[in-house]
Amino acid sequence: MPVVYIADQGSHICKKGDRLYVYRGNQLLRWFHTKDIIQLILVGNIGLTSQVVTYLLKNRIDTVFLSYYGKFKGRLVGEFGKNVMLRVNQFQYLNEPENRVYLANLIIRGKIENSLLHLAKRKKRNKAESLTFAYIKNKALLAQLKTQILPKDILLGYEGIAAKNYFAAFPDLIANPDFPFSGRNKRPPKDEVNAMLSLSYTFLMNQVMCAAYICGLDPYYGALHDLDYGRQSLVLDIMEEFRPLIDNMVISLINRKEIRLEHFLYNTLPDDENSDLDNSTLPVSLTKNGMKIIITAFSKLINSKFNYNQLSEQWILKDIITLQIRKLAAHFDNKKEYSPFLWL
Repeated sequence: MPVVYIADQGSHICKKGDRLYVYRGNQLLRWFHTKDIIQLILVGNIGLTSQVVTYLLKNRIDTVFLSYYGKFKGRLVGEFGKNVMLRVNQFQYLNEPENRVYLANLIIRGKIENSLLHLAKRKKRNKAESLTFAYIKNKALLAQLKTQILPKDILLGYEGIAAKNYFAAFPDLIANPDFPFSGRNKRPPKDEVNAMLSLSYTFLMNQVMCAAYICGLDPYYGALHDLDYGRQSLVLDIMEEFRPLIDNMVISLINRKEIRLEHFLYNTLPDDENSDLDNSTLPVSLTKNGMKIIITAFSKLINSKFNYNQLSEQWILKDIITLQIRKLAAHFDNKKEYSPFLWL
């Protein structure tokens, strides 16, 4: 149990010995050994005692706070990585515009290639023409990208075209008629599919963010995503090559009917959950049971084994994410060429 998710609204966590206990009022909901976890994800209105906060910081247990609908709020961060030269190398490399453009091209190639691999896996059993069209168009686009290093504005144009082609095929990937999909939307998501995608992407972001902190890189300075106050550009960069795995997970949950319309709420928020929306409502959000289904599926995905590029053996996905961050750190130090993770 390396990562623990808690989404019991109105609950609080206290510590006794080497265990953490989750209570709602006087009712004990669950407990777990602190020695068993490396990350704690708190979703929504969850309280912590000061003793728990001190313990989490002292033992470097990465603790992430999300709103109930998946927006990142913040995290408890203890001492940052001590290898300052690693971050110096990162800043020196990324301060050169041509380096940022080069790395951005690699990231987009990896994202498009993995989206193609996703479509290819689905095409084996799904003969919808939209899948074939999206696959052919994006394969030709990827072939062009691999022949040259494009300026960032042109590169982003290619990425936009590839995303449009990819998501145009999404409705035919979904076999369950209860879940129509008319396009990607967010902040906030306006339908069930987008709600699941946004929440799952947030869980992915936290895995990448945790790896960046563990490895000692600055999560705010990346290549593809522009610098902005509070934007973790490096984390968003590395997420790109893993997004198709999340898409596949969400589609599988829908098609297998593991998640159903009864697992969603409409135009409401759970009690005591603050929102950035003026009317304090959401078009769609997950119920407690719906949240558990997404959390369980993501935990299974992040602990599943995948082939890791040139290596013959398989690795757990969360370890692959850390390896990708370390590979990027070596690239910043001019010790190793960076290559994206490929979903083989």
